[in-house]
Amino acid sequence: MLTDRWIQDLFSTTVYQRGLVYYNLGKVVHMQYNEDIDQYQARVLGSELYNVKVKVDSSQVSYSCDCPAHSQYNQCKHSVAVLLKISNQLEAEITHYDDIHSRLKRYNSFQEQRDYSTEMIQLLSNHLQGTSTNKDTLQVEFILKPYDPLLHDHMLSIEMKLGVGRTYVVKSLKKFLESVNEQKEHYFTPNFSYDPELHQFTDEDQRAVNLLLEMYRNDVFYDNRWQTPPSSKAMTIPPVIAQQLLRALADCHCQLEYNNEYYGEINWVENGTPFQFSLNQNEEQYELSLEDFHDAQYFKDYGIIRESETFFKLNNKQMNIMNDLYKLLYRSKQASVPIKKQQADSFISHVIPNLEELGQVQMSEEVQQSIVNPSLQATIHLDLDEDRLTANVRYNYDDIVIDPMQPDHIQKQNHDHILVRDVVEENKIMSLIEYASFKFNGQELYLDDEEEVFTFLYDVLPQLDESIAIYSTQTVRNLLLDDIEYPTVNVEYDSGENFLEVDFDLGDIDQSEISQIIQSVVEKKRFYRLPNGSYVPLQDDSFAEMSHMLKELRLNTQDINEGTIQLPAYRGLQIDEISQGLKRKYNEAFEKLIQDIKNPENFEATIPSSLNADMREYQKVGFQWLKSLSRYQFGGILADDMGLGKTLQAIAFLQSEKDENASAQPAIIVAPASLVYNWQAEFEKFAPTMNIKVVHGSVGERETVLKHVDQYDVIITSYPLVRQDIEHYQSMQFSTLILDEAQAIKNSLTKQAKAVRAIRARKRFALSGTPIENSLDELWSIFDVILPGFFPAKKEFRNLSEEQISRMSRPFILRRIKEDVLTELPDKIETVQHSELTTKQKQLYLGYLEKIQGEAANALSTEGFQKNRMKILAGLTRLRQLCCHPSLFIEDYDGESGKLNQLLEMVETARESGKRILIFSQFSSMLKIIHNKLSESNQDAFYLDGQTPSKDRVEMVERFNEGEKDIFLISLKAGGTGLNLTGADTVILYDLWWNPAVEEQAAGRAHRMGQQNVVQVFRLITRGTIEEKIHSLQQRKRELIENIIQPGETTFQSLSEQDIRELLNV
Repeated sequence: MLTDRWIQDLFSTTVYQRGLVYYNLGKVVHMQYNEDIDQYQARVLGSELYNVKVKVDSSQVSYSCDCPAHSQYNQCKHSVAVLLKISNQLEAEITHYDDIHSRLKRYNSFQEQRDYSTEMIQLLSNHLQGTSTNKDTLQVEFILKPYDPLLHDHMLSIEMKLGVGRTYVVKSLKKFLESVNEQKEHYFTPNFSYDPELHQFTDEDQRAVNLLLEMYRNDVFYDNRWQTPPSSKAMTIPPVIAQQLLRALADCHCQLEYNNEYYGEINWVENGTPFQFSLNQNEEQYELSLEDFHDAQYFKDYGIIRESETFFKLNNKQMNIMNDLYKLLYRSKQASVPIKKQQADSFISHVIPNLEELGQVQMSEEVQQSIVNPSLQATIHLDLDEDRLTANVRYNYDDIVIDPMQPDHIQKQNHDHILVRDVVEENKIMSLIEYASFKFNGQELYLDDEEEVFTFLYDVLPQLDESIAIYSTQTVRNLLLDDIEYPTVNVEYDSGENFLEVDFDLGDIDQSEISQIIQSVVEKKRFYRLPNGSYVPLQDDSFAEMSHMLKELRLNTQDINEGTIQLPAYRGLQIDEISQGLKRKYNEAFEKLIQDIKNPENFEATIPSSLNADMREYQKVGFQWLKSLSRYQFGGILADDMGLGKTLQAIAFLQSEKDENASAQPAIIVAPASLVYNWQAEFEKFAPTMNIKVVHGSVGERETVLKHVDQYDVIITSYPLVRQDIEHYQSMQFSTLILDEAQAIKNSLTKQAKAVRAIRARKRFALSGTPIENSLDELWSIFDVILPGFFPAKKEFRNLSEEQISRMSRPFILRRIKEDVLTELPDKIETVQHSELTTKQKQLYLGYLEKIQGEAANALSTEGFQKNRMKILAGLTRLRQLCCHPSLFIEDYDGESGKLNQLLEMVETARESGKRILIFSQFSSMLKIIHNKLSESNQDAFYLDGQTPSKDRVEMVERFNEGEKDIFLISLKAGGTGLNLTGADTVILYDLWWNPAVEEQAAGRAHRMGQQNVVQVFRLITRGTIEEKIHSLQQRKRELIENIIQPGETTFQSLSEQDIRELLNV
């Protein structure tokens, strides 16, 4: 009866396990039984379809396969898969009359007739496999996951992902480690299976995997031990500590007892085994003595051998050999193994080296005199028959010639000699032949697929060259290109059409072929075949750089026209960045474009003589940068820090544009409503000769201005009014569009952003100190206006890495921070001032806190965060208001506020020191309370919130800067941007805002160009309240995406559920 156990005994563990995987995956695609010849015939889908033939009777099994592995080793996974399928079919046909006794009888008959020498050759040859250097290195991720098991302290679990090119989740770590431990394939998906013959770990990953294997073996040990220790006095020693324990016990008084027999105290041998084998010769055959083998006791799970009272530690290689020998010989109790003379070569070559790993092998003098050990001289002859590559491999040992595909036919003059073959080198060669997917037709190896031919010629042949003499016909040599000239990228800029022409030069390869080669690179093919049959390999570093360049430019085959690619000129900087690994050739115009944009300080642009301002050096560079972008009709973001004069740089640019072309179409500036008149005032100050018009007033008044827009050099309007007047703007053409505080269009889906996108202008610029406040989508939205089409669609943009976005956008964003360019600017000193809640405040605060915590915990556990987001945020606002002053929402509150009392003391002290103060709060009603308190003590102050008209804002700012009044109360949202308040030297942030960038902008109202004094910034925080937690959260989330925008800004993403839980301790 063909059983699973019998099949395991026929094959090495590795081959059996791989065959089991093939069987389980349904790789046996066809099988039939031929009664006439009593034979099973099957086809197995491996790298190719292989034919397997099997004969089974009560006492023996014979099988064959036409794969290279079977020809070399008489074993293969395809045969295992077919035998397992036959076994399962036969088992289904067994009736209940086939009892255990008849099975044992057949099993014993099989054991008696086994050819142990042949099986030893088959089993142990696997341990002499040559190592292919062509393995793919696995990409591995380990994931540690802390968890809290019931009634236990914190514990750690570990998971894995791995793959080649991308990683796949290891769905069962234990099953995967079983595959690694047993050196067998492990299925992940139809696209990937782990195969130890094809894949390898890095050294670092291998060390970690080895430790995981120790864990696995320990688990298996416990899982398989269904019986308890011999008595309640005993404990079973787990494998994970067995060797350490035995090593320690050898230094103690430890006696060995086995089967009621007592031995001496145990010994521990770190390196060595107790085995001695002997190989002798008689007239008919050779004989291997195994007596010592059966005297020893093998502990497979522990990796140790016991002989008497001595324990021997095995290394991994010894363990693998012992596993196969023990499986083959232990139950048979064979005292010796007879070896036929015709098997002697294979036995000496395959088996003896493995036995020498386990102990000494004594050979009789007759055997030693018969052994010859010449060096291996391997050859391979290659020929091409049409598109079919043929190969003939020979192993030459002096005058002995071996065809590895027909190992039984050895051309040998003296048959009494025993040939010791270089099995490791032979197996290395055959491993590479197998990797190349050669087929064998009974006469020769061959490849008939051009993909496989390419793999062999360019991947495998260079490795074979280290081990084998290669002889090839001229037709084969013609497949290999000599001295391939790797690609040169040619870029030409056409200033008339404002586009780039990009093509590639490959030396002697015809231009008509280059187009097809480029398409092959885009399609990620490994080679391109020329009409003469030669292969052009596309895996070289230069072609990889070419592929990377085409990928970064998001090009497909439709973008390539006869080998030439046309691109918008704004891609030029990107091409220059990503093509650095290629040889390059630029025309003069493109060289100038690159230099102008990369080095704006060298761009020839003169500051307008009519500009009424002395520009600082960095402002001149900003002006030149705007002019250089304008020269090539590029847009950009001037992202200078607050207070560095973005407005002046923009005005200088517009004045220059007018001076160069007085008849040009007007420019348009779109700004927040609060800054429209500020722009008008700045033009009057710095460019009084320009004709400026603010678009404001009623619908009719605005229509009148827009009808006569050509009368003006520049019109200024607000974002809300652009949205309302978009029908008029859509029919107009402007020379330049400038967006001030461009973060106003950060959400591309708003009507405001859509209206701005509809404005037609040849040149487009954005001004913003914070182009990214919360997410990279905001940058996409701004670029969608200033350089339409520059970034891919938003969905694809979100898949770009931060490094890619940075590389693409860097030439079109200019950002300087105060610390870098205004070395003469006085210091800004930031201080956190803590206040205490009054007793009455504290009672109210704790009561509301407990109520809000309960509501939030219940909402999060039932309906979830998103559904209750606004309700929870409203609760947080209540807590913040209680910290400021309870009367902000509690009517008839007659108590005091600890923070307000502290503020009034700070104001009094500051004024006594001659300081002038800006006080910011998010809550307008809080500013009114402060205003009333100041009035009660005869301290007058300016007051500005969202209801203050724009004209009044400008007037109040000018009066304050000229010295009128010493206190300015400002709503954080209404006055955080666009105001120049250098007359102040003290800034008090009465309450914290969720976004620290807004606070930075507020402080920047005073700490900016024109400031002569040190600026002191105070943040008032109530101790022991949610304000402390908000401040802590700000510090952790203050990092701007610095690799996108240059340092100096901050960002704060929307509150997450985790943030809420942290703030409320729920």
